Parts: sequence; structure tokens; C-alpha cells
Amino acid sequence: MLLTKPRQYQPQLPDFLSLCERNYARLNRLLPAGYKPGLQWHIAITPQQQYQLTVLECGPFTTRLQIELISSEASAGSHYLSPGFDVQLYHDARLAEVVRVARYRQFAARYPYPNPQMMQPDEKRQINLLLADWLKLCISQGYHAAVELK
Repeated sequence: MLLTKPRQYQPQLPDFLSLCERNYARLNRLLPAGYKPGLQWHIAITPQQQYQLTVLECGPFTTRLQIELISSEASAGSHYLSPGFDVQLYHDARLAEVVRVARYRQFAARYPYPNPQMMQPDEKRQINLLLADWLKLCISQGYHAAVELK
């Protein structure tokens, strides 16, 4: 019997760019008009499940946002219970990409499996799919709370 090596994951760039385009379009539906660095606003799914969005940086072609869960259960517990990530918006290309989740930054297009960091072979794609699911939830069931300047 001949054993074959499992096929290694190959990123599909058109698929990934399409995902980032859809995330950009969805995220723009949630952004307040005239946003600038330091602006914060909340999107609530339920009174107990609220997310805080903060504009970290604005440039002529890019914007970086931070998205964090700020529920009462998360603030009482450890930081592991309050997930957050940073999203980079590329306005010229109309793309939105997750650039940080928890303590991880700069994700590789693919990872060998298994690996010491316990990353999935398509970790970068999976994280951006998580953003897509979150954006769909916010658009369909969320409502905006107060907008404030930090």
C-alpha cells in the first residue's frame, strides 16, 4: 500500500480578495459619517452583548479600526473572554482585512500543520470569515449606541 502525503493548503487569492471586498462593503455600512481617530461607538446585539468600535488611525488611503466585545460578563472576567481584533481598511482597493486578533499580528497566508502556535493552515482566511460573520450579525440584528470622541 502506497501512502500519499496529504495535500497542502493553497490560498486562493481571488476568493480571499472577494471576502475582503465584501467585508469592506459591510463595514462601511456600520461606520459613522466623518469619522476620525479617537472616535468610538457601540453596536449592541443585545443589552448584554455590545461591541465597541474605535478608529485608531486614518490616512488618505487607509483606516485602522479596533473592535472589542464590552459585555458585562467579559469585563468581570479575564481578557480571554473579551475578544477583539483590528481591521485595516484599504480605501483605494476597497478591501478590509483583519490585521490583529488577540496577541497575534501579521498572519501568514498559510501555516504548516501541525505547528507550535496551533494555527490552522488557512488561519488568515478563517479570521476574515469570522469578521464577515460578525459584520452580518451586526447589520441584521445590531443597533448603534452613542458615538463619542475619545
